[in-house]
Amino acid sequence: MPLSRPYNHSEAIRDKMSKSVDFFNYNGTKEVTKPLQKDTYYEKSYSATDFYSLQAYLNYNRTFATDHDLTVMAGLQYNMKQYEYTLSKVKNIEESLEVPKGSGEQSIDKAERWEEAIMSYYGRANYSYKSKYMIEGQFRYDGSSKFQKDNRWAFFWGASAGWRLTEETFMEGVRGWWNELKLRASYGNVGNQSGIDRYSGVLLYNFTPTTKTLLGGQLVSKLDTNGKLVSLDRTWERVHNYNIAVDFGFLNSRLNGTVEAFWKKTNNMLIDVLYPGILGDNAPTANKGKFKAWGYEGNITWNDRVGDVSYHVGGTFTYADNKLLDNGGSGAMAAGIQSNREGYPLRSVWGLRYCGKIQTQEQLEKYIDRYSEDYSLGGNINLLRLGDNMFEDVNRDGKLDANDLVYLGTDNPKIQFSFNLGAEWRGFDFGVVFQGAGKRTIFRCENDKNSIDTWQIPMRQLYTNGSSQWVGNLWSEDNPDGRYPQLTTQNGIYNYNYQCSSWSVHDGSYLRLKNLTFGYTLPQKLLNKTHCISNLRVYVTGTDLFEISHINDGWDPEGASNMSGVARYPFLRTWTFGANITF
Repeated sequence: MPLSRPYNHSEAIRDKMSKSVDFFNYNGTKEVTKPLQKDTYYEKSYSATDFYSLQAYLNYNRTFATDHDLTVMAGLQYNMKQYEYTLSKVKNIEESLEVPKGSGEQSIDKAERWEEAIMSYYGRANYSYKSKYMIEGQFRYDGSSKFQKDNRWAFFWGASAGWRLTEETFMEGVRGWWNELKLRASYGNVGNQSGIDRYSGVLLYNFTPTTKTLLGGQLVSKLDTNGKLVSLDRTWERVHNYNIAVDFGFLNSRLNGTVEAFWKKTNNMLIDVLYPGILGDNAPTANKGKFKAWGYEGNITWNDRVGDVSYHVGGTFTYADNKLLDNGGSGAMAAGIQSNREGYPLRSVWGLRYCGKIQTQEQLEKYIDRYSEDYSLGGNINLLRLGDNMFEDVNRDGKLDANDLVYLGTDNPKIQFSFNLGAEWRGFDFGVVFQGAGKRTIFRCENDKNSIDTWQIPMRQLYTNGSSQWVGNLWSEDNPDGRYPQLTTQNGIYNYNYQCSSWSVHDGSYLRLKNLTFGYTLPQKLLNKTHCISNLRVYVTGTDLFEISHINDGWDPEGASNMSGVARYPFLRTWTFGANITF
């Protein structure tokens, strides 16, 4: 009866300082100072995490009458996490050598503390007959602190079966070259509790001592709800998983592979639901959604030897798609990445349909006159110039609004693939891995709020750095086919041109050399002379060395669409030199 009781404690301290910096344009003229001295600040944050875990289980295994193998396992697991965070801040900081000092406002800018726990009872039973027929059943009984007492616990189960046809007598004639054929099928339902609040069954308040309200002639601190209504009936999301597969092997296991098909559905998906605005606060996440996903995947590998050279070649392929069947009645149409549109995948990209550049003054005046009165999307249409983008009135109602948004694709790649090659010869080894993705539409935004990623707007501010993909490709009367509108620092213009549309999204498909390795293992005869080293291998490895991509400004095609701030750290290509030594 194995028993484990791990405990982990971790702390993190972060210092952040914001000082005044003078920004200059490309002519060397000072444009602005940010932040102003009164807005400079120093922050110090502290966080502590305690993780407790208790796990115990029993195993039973027995073989009956030589051919019948039975394994039974039962156990329990308890996990609890506690977290604490504080952030102190002082403004108007002074120059210092060691400890920052500030003469401005001092505050505890943020304080947070929470805990969550989950308890599970589980079991599994496996039966095998002559390694030919295999069945398995399993169950879980899970309870989460995120749900109210009446809805806290739920039972989940699954079953699977396998049949090795190559163990049957009718396959004896082909076993010389067909050495593995196995059919598998499974069903299971599992619970999901991620992405929801920890205390949705308790009415919480936000206390902000730094924000004052004049009441009765005195300034008092502000107390408000946390903006969310209480949920008393929310429970586990139940996800049903189906899978069928074929495993195969040929030519003395030199060629091996697997082909699988899978389905997933849930009828009580946890989803944000829209209620009338008179409620005042946002409705809690509820079990109102319906969702399905499906796809297939496969892998194949060839291993062989030619003389002193052993080598392998392999590849993987996955296609996956999904659809939201019922959004619980929520979700107004909006541009950007959306996960609430019925009949479409999660993280669908919605935007306007681009229909060319404004080429003449007459075209500009007609476009503004037609759409400016009822325009309700990004930017200010009345500021447009020659060379700016035009978008299509899809429903032909004489307006440009949310009703003209069209489906542009999904942010989740539907296709993912990889292939690898490796060889060994007299101590030398070589390996290469390529990977890629397809059918992904990328709209880059900041913090998943569908605000435009400022990195892709050329010269958005005269004092900020940017990429150079626009150089030589700006629209002008002499270059009417230029991709990019004329440069501007007016947010009303660039917010219009770069809003989500078929022009501003990117084709996210790519092929990347993910890993390249060369190595050499010294002969054992030579190592024996050292009397202390039993194995020594030297190697050089390159990572992310190059890619073929449709993104032209250096953005990582593997990156998340909603990166901003420090998450937008420059993409790196790395070479590593090293040695593995065993004494």
